[in-house]
Amino acid sequence: MEYPEAIEWLAKRAKMEIPTYETEEEKKARAFREKALEVMKTAARFYFDTLRSPKGAAALEYLRKRGLSDQTIVEFGLGYSPDYESLPDFLSKKGYDFKTLKDVCLVSQAADGRHIDFFGGRVIIPIINARDQVIAFGGRTLEGDKLPKYKNSGGTPLFDKRRVLFGLNLIKKLQQAETVNDLVLVEGYMDVISLRQGGIKNAVASMGTSLTPEQCRELRKYANTVYVCFDGDAAGQLATWRSLDLLSETGLEVRVMTLPEGLDPDDLIKKEGGQGFLKCKSDALPLVDFKIKSLASRYNLNTADGKNKFAKSTLPVLAALDPIGKDLYIKEVSKLSGLSVESIANSLAEAAEKPAVPSSPAVFSPKEEAPKTATEVNARVVAARFLLGAALAKKGYAKTLHIRDEFFDLDSHKKIAGYILRCKENNTEPRFGMLYDIVDDKAEIDKVEDAVNSVPPQEEARYYEECLETLQKNELQRRKAELLEKIKNASDDAEKDLLKAELLKLLRR
Repeated sequence: MEYPEAIEWLAKRAKMEIPTYETEEEKKARAFREKALEVMKTAARFYFDTLRSPKGAAALEYLRKRGLSDQTIVEFGLGYSPDYESLPDFLSKKGYDFKTLKDVCLVSQAADGRHIDFFGGRVIIPIINARDQVIAFGGRTLEGDKLPKYKNSGGTPLFDKRRVLFGLNLIKKLQQAETVNDLVLVEGYMDVISLRQGGIKNAVASMGTSLTPEQCRELRKYANTVYVCFDGDAAGQLATWRSLDLLSETGLEVRVMTLPEGLDPDDLIKKEGGQGFLKCKSDALPLVDFKIKSLASRYNLNTADGKNKFAKSTLPVLAALDPIGKDLYIKEVSKLSGLSVESIANSLAEAAEKPAVPSSPAVFSPKEEAPKTATEVNARVVAARFLLGAALAKKGYAKTLHIRDEFFDLDSHKKIAGYILRCKENNTEPRFGMLYDIVDDKAEIDKVEDAVNSVPPQEEARYYEECLETLQKNELQRRKAELLEKIKNASDDAEKDLLKAELLKLLRR
């Protein structure tokens, strides 16, 4: 808990009153939070009871077919939303107004104006914070072809995806019974549920987004070592590498588990049980070993070109190590590539004289064009990501006046910019978690967040200025081309003169 929260919690437990010096705004916020927590608890009880009623028979059967025991279902408070009307009707009769229900993402509004259950027709997984309070829900469809398969609450005053880890409340309880030496970090809440039933009680999950610094700091409160458990095909992704670096930067010892190809933790538990999972855990690699092994798998080490490219790709990883680590892992790269220790050490020394680059793969400067992928990423888009990411992260060097609609080419960027400007207008803080309700392209949200995390802190302000300059110059060029085209097509001399005056003004800038 934050310090004020701890004081408040202890005072309530001791039945003491503490003097408050709240502004009217703060009083309203606290009153809303208390009401919101109450309605979330009431909704969780409704879903829980419905699962055990005749209306929940099909959902209960589905959970049992997935191998979940009744004990596990109760332990995680799983429930069911039978339709789109039952929950709104139930809560309305309890006296809760629809504005509050919308604010906590329990209901949404249909095209015909009706208030409907946000999770209608889904199995419900309550998301509970470290203080044992229900702050959000996840919903899993019973129909295999219904999309999305999983649906989470949107960002609310109670729920910020960047700060929450699923299962942390159970880790706190576990700590009261035994020593927790390490945590297992997985990707989804169903993985945590399956692992716990299989006897692996120290698992937590991020909320379906790239890992954030806030989540890393939460993990650090509970253990010194984290075993990161990926699906078989996730190991080479940029977001994955950045997550590993974030964990390490927080002071955690990181070990990486790689599951058999095509399996996730839920599949592995069903196939091989807890013992099979523990075997994978015992084979987990320290972070640097994992990075080097992962890079080696990308190249054909039976060819001279492959060996050369592999050795070069390890230089940023080696550069980040202390002298002893460098010495050890240069030998490892030498062994894998067949190149001499001396040549690798010399290449590393030469690379150290050039500007530093982050150790995660595929991070680009705003002034260069990134390698072509399915969608080509140009310098303007890369710069726009950093500008938006810095504003959302509330960096001191980022100014709202720099957020100009004409800077952004992608529709997702325009929506994010609009959200930041509305927050400024309403005097509220922008939050990354809210973007998932505003922007359809979830991958682009992660790229905006990763943009800030990929630059060393001491370089951020300079990099921001470069990004801003890139966007301003691009916009200037676009505007010039537009004016020249208008001059060319002007209908008379008077219009031409006006446009030329505007162009001259622009050129002087």
